[in-house]
Amino acid sequence: YLIVSDSSANIFKLTDVNYKTVPLHVMLGEENWADKPEVDLSVFDKVLDSFKGKTSSSCPSPNEWLESFGDAEIVFCLTISNGLSGSYNSAVTAKHMYEEQYPERRVYIVDSLGAGARQTLILYYMSDLLKSGMDPDEVYKKALEYRDRSGILYTLESLQMLASAGRCSPIVAKAIGVLDIRVIGTASAEGTIVIADKARGYKRALMATFKQMLNDGFEGGKVVICHNRNEQAAKDLAELIRNKFGDVMIDIHRAAVLCSYYAEKGGYIIGYERGRVNGDGTL
Repeated sequence: YLIVSDSSANIFKLTDVNYKTVPLHVMLGEENWADKPEVDLSVFDKVLDSFKGKTSSSCPSPNEWLESFGDAEIVFCLTISNGLSGSYNSAVTAKHMYEEQYPERRVYIVDSLGAGARQTLILYYMSDLLKSGMDPDEVYKKALEYRDRSGILYTLESLQMLASAGRCSPIVAKAIGVLDIRVIGTASAEGTIVIADKARGYKRALMATFKQMLNDGFEGGKVVICHNRNEQAAKDLAELIRNKFGDVMIDIHRAAVLCSYYAEKGGYIIGYERGRVNGDGTL
């Protein structure tokens, strides 16, 4: 078997599992930044912060997905939300091409209905299930169930890139920047970003984010936080979580190219498990 994720998961290596990524792309003018592990993010940061021209992003092509499958008999694809990107549709096209060529092989596609940290949570979960030897059909079923009991929040200091991509109002984006307001977004049932709350200033935004997690059913499960140059906020949020729930598993890492582009400087994305945690760590 093989797991393939698009690069919105921000994870390029997994231990003891066959795993690959396919890159999403960020265009800064004519310059194409493929979201790959070898990208020097400090260089990307400088270019992005100073760039004043037209920017955009693009998803992997069906051929990029198809090439990543190699000769695997069982493939699990994990994609950024279909409501945010065409990556899912490209993966579906690749699935049909692959299964038509190799009728005895099977491709499963999981739409994360999110991005970044939620995608990472699902990736870790699927990896553990496959390493346990579980039947692929059951892995697919459980992965979808797990996705639906996970949550995602986007705490952002700027909405300029989302506005330029047509995913929020340019007027709202401009007001956010002028008024020092942070936006806490979440995912709709379709995987699009909707505003859950707003707060002015660092501390209020941090507390509003934590409160939103609690209101959404977080009760001490696993957490993933990916950030764009805001490790301190990730650590401060982790402290709030552990002060209330104890020794929670929290994975903090830097966002890669695509999530850094949309989260912008200071933004962070939180993925978390909803529901009560049992003594054995299960939900």
